[in-house]
Amino acid sequence: MPTSSAFTATRSETYLASMPNLAYTGLSENWLLKECGHQHWLALAQLHDRSLPDFVDEQGRIAYAAFTGVKLWNLKLEAIVENRPFQIRTRIGRGGQARHYSEHEVRLGERIVGQLALLSTFVSRHVPGDNRSVSKACLRDTQAPVTQPPQVLQQLHADNRRIRGGDWHSHYGIDRQSTEARVLDFTPCPDIDFNGADLLYFANFQAMVERAEWALLGLRRPGLIRQRELHFYGNLNINDSLQIRLHTGQPGQREPHWCEVFRRSDFFKLADVFTHKHHLTKCSQP
Repeated sequence: MPTSSAFTATRSETYLASMPNLAYTGLSENWLLKECGHQHWLALAQLHDRSLPDFVDEQGRIAYAAFTGVKLWNLKLEAIVENRPFQIRTRIGRGGQARHYSEHEVRLGERIVGQLALLSTFVSRHVPGDNRSVSKACLRDTQAPVTQPPQVLQQLHADNRRIRGGDWHSHYGIDRQSTEARVLDFTPCPDIDFNGADLLYFANFQAMVERAEWALLGLRRPGLIRQRELHFYGNLNINDSLQIRLHTGQPGQREPHWCEVFRRSDFFKLADVFTHKHHLTKCSQP
């Protein structure tokens, strides 16, 4: 049972905005997801009193932190432009035997221009080389205390369970029963879309949804991301492909939208992604 209602490890990093972390509309959301995932991983080592994040399960298999839910909100990433210093502050806690949670603030000076919440669970491959065999792992030799997640992460966890089970009617302004769907097939590239653990990288689900949005909605100018929620349920092997089904609330509507991501080899659903953007007009500037 949780012992308290507090984060038990913190980190802070300062960056200079430049080409690797900027996009057309300011700070890159894709870079931000990757960096917050990295800070979550480093904070896990700190939380478990390790010099490096080298985790194994009770059977001695390498264990990785797989994200099950990610939420981004209060995003004003267009405020971060070239040569501006900014900071990411990270707090992490342990929610169960294998479950962990973290919150991240993106700060431009004293101004918060983005908030993220991440839920992860430790996993390992039960069949070597097969990403479809990845499942929950129990860590070996860990004494980190279990604490109560803050409300935003409790809600993310509840939404994750509800959406994964299909037990929802409306979310992010999307009415599930009255959506218009468009379909895009996509084959991930191992040199771009998979990570060092040979898994399809969680941040690249966001990248695939961006590509689907651009291709399927007939956009001519980018939008400014305001909120996004990603729910993850599985992974796939190299040479498998994906089908992305993009749903909008009404014909011709661009925001908000909901994407379902399926593994084409067996049409197992890998993720649900909910997005809200502000789309620029011809006279608007990022």
